[in-house]
Amino acid sequence: MGIMAKLQRLEPFAFVLLFMALYYAFGFLPPRSAVFDLSAPEAHAAWASIAVSVALRLLRSLPRRRLRLERLLYALFLAGMPFIYVAAALKSGSGPDVARELAGVPVYVGLALFGYFRSFPVLGIGIAAHGLGWDLWHQGAAPYIASWYPLACLVIDLAMGLLALTQASAHEAPDEMQRSAAGS
Repeated sequence: MGIMAKLQRLEPFAFVLLFMALYYAFGFLPPRSAVFDLSAPEAHAAWASIAVSVALRLLRSLPRRRLRLERLLYALFLAGMPFIYVAAALKSGSGPDVARELAGVPVYVGLALFGYFRSFPVLGIGIAAHGLGWDLWHQGAAPYIASWYPLACLVIDLAMGLLALTQASAHEAPDEMQRSAAGS
């Protein structure tokens, strides 16, 4: 049994972990009003994370999988991540801050496009990598982003990345079937 098939068995646990991460990230880390301050890019990220998580859970409860829609949600989630930091830098940072944040856009959008069109596991790896790379790098080092946000984003990115990886075998199987059908 391959690693992706073994990971698939962890999907229920990954959903529970994701919702625990959301509760922790937005229930304990920010000041109470921060998630409701809709002028802050971080609040938009919080609500988008909740919406994507709920949508993914609802899609998994349907009798028939909507793999293309699930894949699109993961890709949009990954592609949208750097724009929160860009928006925060535009709002409160300097020119060099904005330029530094814009450097992340092609990386994460590129991973999202590659994951959507070519290799679903890249979406899970890219989401987790955002947390481990981008969010950790910003922790305490970017005064234009709310101090609570990088840690909250890291926790959610790791949980969402794990969830995507638990679903990779289901998403890769249709691609392999299409490739073998095209080769016949």
